Amino acid sequence: MLGIRRRKKGQRGFAIVYVTLIGAFVMIPMAGLAIDFGVVYNVKAHLQTACDAAAIGAGYLLHATTNLSNPTQYDAITTAAQQFFNANYGTTYMGSTVTSYSASAASSTAGKTITVNATAKVPMMFMRVLGISNSTVAAKAVSNVRYIAMMIVVDRSYSVVVEGAQATIQNALTTFVATASTSYLVDGVDTVGMVSFGGTWKLDFPYSTHFQTATPNIGTAITNIPFSGSIGYTNTAEGLYQAWEQLYQMNLPGSLNVIVLLTDGRPTAFTGYFAPTADCTNKAKRGGIFMTSPDLGSYPFWPPPTSSNASTGIEGGNSTGTEAAEYQGNPESSYLAPPDAGCKYASNMSNVGTDLGGNFPASVGPVDNVGASYVSYFTTPGTGLSTQSGYYTQACTTVANPRCGRYAAFNAADNMAALIRKDTTLSPMMFVIGLNYSGTATEPLDADWLARVANDPTYVTVGSDTNVVAAGQSVYQSGQTPGMYCNSTTSTLGACFEQVTNALLRLTQ
Repeated sequence: MLGIRRRKKGQRGFAIVYVTLIGAFVMIPMAGLAIDFGVVYNVKAHLQTACDAAAIGAGYLLHATTNLSNPTQYDAITTAAQQFFNANYGTTYMGSTVTSYSASAASSTAGKTITVNATAKVPMMFMRVLGISNSTVAAKAVSNVRYIAMMIVVDRSYSVVVEGAQATIQNALTTFVATASTSYLVDGVDTVGMVSFGGTWKLDFPYSTHFQTATPNIGTAITNIPFSGSIGYTNTAEGLYQAWEQLYQMNLPGSLNVIVLLTDGRPTAFTGYFAPTADCTNKAKRGGIFMTSPDLGSYPFWPPPTSSNASTGIEGGNSTGTEAAEYQGNPESSYLAPPDAGCKYASNMSNVGTDLGGNFPASVGPVDNVGASYVSYFTTPGTGLSTQSGYYTQACTTVANPRCGRYAAFNAADNMAALIRKDTTLSPMMFVIGLNYSGTATEPLDADWLARVANDPTYVTVGSDTNVVAAGQSVYQSGQTPGMYCNSTTSTLGACFEQVTNALLRLTQ
């Protein structure tokens, strides 16, 4: 019995040695495999980071390149990509060696693309015992640089002149878009146009890919913006529509479509079709601009009173002008569009209410550049935007009540902005800059509403009009293209345009 017990004890010892030897032959290679795989994974991640840096880093130069067929310009892009790659990948990172690298650029209808590929050989440490001396990893990065299709919309209303802000606006715009050395937008690559508005609108610069070098160029157009010296209301809905329509004429759906709105006030006017109901010999509808003066008493001007002491009327053009000429006219005439035979407004704009039967329409809209070949939403001139809902809810179309007119102007602009943000064909992004003044000569703007126009996802309301929205609320509306709002003064206007530039830089790459 004793011998048997000894024999079993020896067997147990042999089993322990046997398992230990087998474990050594299995576990050590497995541990080595894990270590080597960790090195491979780390090198691949680092190689990918270097490729990403090369593609993104060369993106700015790629955007600025006007001709990829030019060997000098093409080589400059690939050289920049190589430099960014080298800066982010050491020559022997973790003992690895780059075995191949390439960078290529190409153009498309929507923009330009740079593609970076690289491979690296990674030496194995423990896997050599299995005959594997090295492993190869690969990485690829593609950076798409989109063209920019931009319409700039400038508020040229009377308040700009009262505050003496013309030069500030012109200087900031010149730096932003007209000067090649300071503008991110590239002549010969991006497409830019400009519209200004008061009560009427004007296409100051028809969109062009050669906006800096054309004759005349956008710099000249900025210098010649017809700021309203004597009369000029704020028809924000019209300015936004005409910019949107110009984007449709560009027809660049693959590009980054952008509207940049610069304004210093709250809406005071809207465009529509008006049907005289009395006095006028011709009672056919005619296009015009309903306006309500913001000059409603001592500061603060908002909200307007319910009295009828404010000047209201309809702006039109001369008796022989076409609609397009009427609404691009300057100075802005304050009478209903022709024909005016027999109309009381022909001699006194204050009689417009009488001629219109005392009411403006519940649905208004642009009358220029409207139809099947323009923005698809507007097929009938002078309709499509509610004056009774949007930013303000009201049941009032009384011409003699300035509050009704002001709320209607807000609603028309608010509804126009909403349509633009919901456009899934061009997906226009709106950058809105609100220009504040330190004095009390003009009406303060509504920053909360302007941020809502932009659909800024980061903006929190400050309570510009607590009748509409309290402070501390988000203005962002999901399902609509997000944009950006910047609140500026005359001294910080340039900084706001820099914010727009920085956003464009991020969005186009």
